[in-house]
Amino acid sequence: MLKYLLNFLLVSLMLSSFSFAKDDDSKLQKEFGQDLSHAPFFLRYAFSKQYDEDWKQSTYSERKAFLKKYEIGVAAQLAKEKADAKAEAEKEKQRALEKKALERKLADRLKAQQAEEKAEKKEYKDRQRSFDDSVKGEQRELDQMVQSLQQEQSQAR
Repeated sequence: MLKYLLNFLLVSLMLSSFSFAKDDDSKLQKEFGQDLSHAPFFLRYAFSKQYDEDWKQSTYSERKAFLKKYEIGVAAQLAKEKADAKAEAEKEKQRALEKKALERKLADRLKAQQAEEKAEKKEYKDRQRSFDDSVKGEQRELDQMVQSLQQEQSQAR
């Protein structure tokens, strides 16, 4: 019998402690005082604007509800700012990748243009060399013809 009574007592204490843990005001009380009356001015002002009631005239439960709502709003705002910052960082990363790809494309285009110009210069030099060689060859032939003509004229005399 005592065993059942102890079990019942233990179970009831455990269940009640869960409800106490769920409704824990210690954080709020540590930050805003035992009766939640030591809130900063901007919170007291926002409370009076929202509820049309002075902070000092309000009840503990009204203050508690307002402060919990405020903390939830702050947490949501922080989460939103974090998500926005992450999205902005991702956009910035994407822009950097696009810029890098564009720069790489321009560099490749410039390399291709330089290679084409180099090939054109080489082709021009080769054509010029070929032309110069043909001119030299014709000049040699002409010199030989002139020399043979002079020899024939000197022999004919």
